[in-house]
Amino acid sequence: MRRTSSSKVMKIQEMCRRMFVLIGLFIISTNVFAQDPNFYIYLCFGQSNMEGQGKIEDIDRVVDDRFQVMEAVSCSNLGRKKGEWYTAIPPLCRCNTGLCPVDYFGKTMVLNLPDNIKVGVINVSVAGCKIELFDRDNYQDYVSKIREQWLLNIIKAYDGNPYEYLVSIARLAQKDGVIKGILLHQGESNTNDRNWPSKVKTVYDNLISDLGLDADSTPLLAGEVVNADQRGVCASMNSIIVKLPDTIPNSYVISSAGCTDGRDNLHFDSAGYRELGRRYAVTMLSIMGYDIANLKNPEIPEPPTGTESTYYEPECATIGKHWKVVKDRMASNGKYVTAKPGKQSLYEAPPLKKGAISFPFSVATTGDFNIFARVNCPSFDNDSFYVKINDSKVVVCNGLATKGWEWVTLISQHLTAGEHTITIFYREKGAKLDKICVSDFPNPPTKMGERAKNICSSKNKK
Repeated sequence: MRRTSSSKVMKIQEMCRRMFVLIGLFIISTNVFAQDPNFYIYLCFGQSNMEGQGKIEDIDRVVDDRFQVMEAVSCSNLGRKKGEWYTAIPPLCRCNTGLCPVDYFGKTMVLNLPDNIKVGVINVSVAGCKIELFDRDNYQDYVSKIREQWLLNIIKAYDGNPYEYLVSIARLAQKDGVIKGILLHQGESNTNDRNWPSKVKTVYDNLISDLGLDADSTPLLAGEVVNADQRGVCASMNSIIVKLPDTIPNSYVISSAGCTDGRDNLHFDSAGYRELGRRYAVTMLSIMGYDIANLKNPEIPEPPTGTESTYYEPECATIGKHWKVVKDRMASNGKYVTAKPGKQSLYEAPPLKKGAISFPFSVATTGDFNIFARVNCPSFDNDSFYVKINDSKVVVCNGLATKGWEWVTLISQHLTAGEHTITIFYREKGAKLDKICVSDFPNPPTKMGERAKNICSSKNKK
């Protein structure tokens, strides 16, 4: 009887073992089935340019539902909850961020991938942060030294640990799809840090390890910061970023050359984000074996257009006695004007004959025009002028602080076709005026603009 009982027990044990094996296989097969191999997921992280600072236009909100974002933080204003997938209508980082490279990365990807492929993105980025913030093992030392409350508030939105936050969201996403790559845009806060590539490698290696990824099949794409051709204030960092592939074999650098930027020369403008994002996608598609010569490009807003722009040199106009003309090779026509030392009029425009520059101009059509000025206003204590068109009221144009020579908008005014007069008065000492543009284009000129209508030589004006 004991032998028979022992035999039965063994049979029962064998049946249980087989049942557990079958249950395990079923669970594994169920999980594999749930993870859609045609859902390509990309992790995105960095600082403010990856967050996105660009203005979101209507065309940016037209998104194929094959391009999706897993919301990293809950946003009641967007009707989105953390950890859920949504059509990737911007903003893609947090509730009130702007257009970013990820927008047109995803748009370009789904436009060129087969119809059965979906693209998902996760964006965990922190404006102003160093790459050290994403160092899994040493981030706390970096955070403890941060004094800017706005930066600490952003970090707090990611539970105080953006790296771990990104990993936890990525693990959730892995239940639905396959991580195919990592997108990085960071470096401004690490400008001239020659150890940056090795620091990025630490973050990359940790992501690969913590998410069970294969480094050989998970490329890292890193974008350059605003380029020197846009007078990028951190452009020197690009000479370090470009060396990243020497440290991480499966990494690629996305050029920012020609990608337009904003007035601060630190952040791209919307057009710059669209182009940079497209370049990220072109590189990723190239890695995947697609013929980049025949890629389709997403629809982008047409650049704002106008019909006329006319330029004028202030030093060639009628100049009051309290103005002086200064030579400068960085100025248009080699000269600019500024108030003489000690001349300042903060509360009212100075007398016309002494404190004004005036010149006639004409417009061919009736409409709304912008008066742009190329100025160099180094601080908030010397960044203003008074402006008057024809016999209208004098307007204070303040808050024009720049980093070197830049185009700014002085005023906008409705003008009738025909002749007009513009008068500019000094206000704060030290504000430098190089060139004026009267235009019905909504955006300011670039570089030095076109040749002035009232050009003069040094013999005419001293």
